[in-house]
Amino acid sequence: MNRFPKVRTLDTNYAYAAGVVSAKETKLFDSKHLEQLISSKDGRELIAALHDSDYGHFFRQLDSPHRFEETLEDARIELYNEIQDLIDNSELLNVLRARFDFHNITVLLKGKIAEEDFLPYCSRMGTIPLDRLASIFEEERYNRLPDYLKKATEQGIEAYYAHHHNPQLLNIRIDSAMADFLTSNEESDYLRSYYRVWVDVTNLKTILRLFFLNRYKELAEYALLSGGFIASEKILSWKLQESVESLEGFYRGSIYADLLKYRASFSELEKACEHLLLLYIKSVAYESIGVEPIICYLFLKENEIRNLRLIFIGKINGVKDEEIKERLII
Repeated sequence: MNRFPKVRTLDTNYAYAAGVVSAKETKLFDSKHLEQLISSKDGRELIAALHDSDYGHFFRQLDSPHRFEETLEDARIELYNEIQDLIDNSELLNVLRARFDFHNITVLLKGKIAEEDFLPYCSRMGTIPLDRLASIFEEERYNRLPDYLKKATEQGIEAYYAHHHNPQLLNIRIDSAMADFLTSNEESDYLRSYYRVWVDVTNLKTILRLFFLNRYKELAEYALLSGGFIASEKILSWKLQESVESLEGFYRGSIYADLLKYRASFSELEKACEHLLLLYIKSVAYESIGVEPIICYLFLKENEIRNLRLIFIGKINGVKDEEIKERLII
């Protein structure tokens, strides 16, 4: 795979919605605006700098920079509600929100293992209300979950007990179920291709981490996700066990080859992978007339919220402005 997959659609049903998000995109923070936010002397000045932005109605009520996480979560919830109003397709919305559901079932299963209340660590953006989800897990009535989440929950439990109560295997199994669901959705070729690219970059990061831990031979078969453009079976059949340097040959000619430049730093690798995903989102969306520009805006706005989170963390912890800037995904 040496270029992004082409997905072009013509669906005038989303013409109005595309116009709405096109206007909203003009208000996204560019690099100059982000630099201005980074130049704030501290968290309180950063809050003040956001008063006149689209986030103003959230931050004008914030009394402490240390509560920024909850505020940004509110902004994400509003974002998803806006997208829900623009997309009249419940199945597609379920796919867009599914990753939060998979996160929540992972968190709640770990809470049961620890015999603690992990509900505060759940996301409010899933398709299942948290009070209902908490009741399902408290009563262990997993049959009340949608089939794909019920299956993931049961597989996670089975993996945990089958591998000497190893929570890492629970994580891996639920991540695998999520990848299967996201890359097999039939609601949007664009979204399905995006998640296939996401699987590929996730597998690349997993390979490098397993080599770093000297556990590739032990865990690769379990940890690699399926559903990507590069089949996990193909990765496993490649003689990676010999040396991590053999990855260059494996990925040569693919869109992922340049990511290996960052293998010495996991933080730089993570940033490069996220940047590649954003490039895919933008390169495909602008060639289509349909739901694609709306999904594109959703992911761009989510990335903006992620950048704001990094700036808040930096300001609260006294990180130098240049270091904060380097961490942003623009």
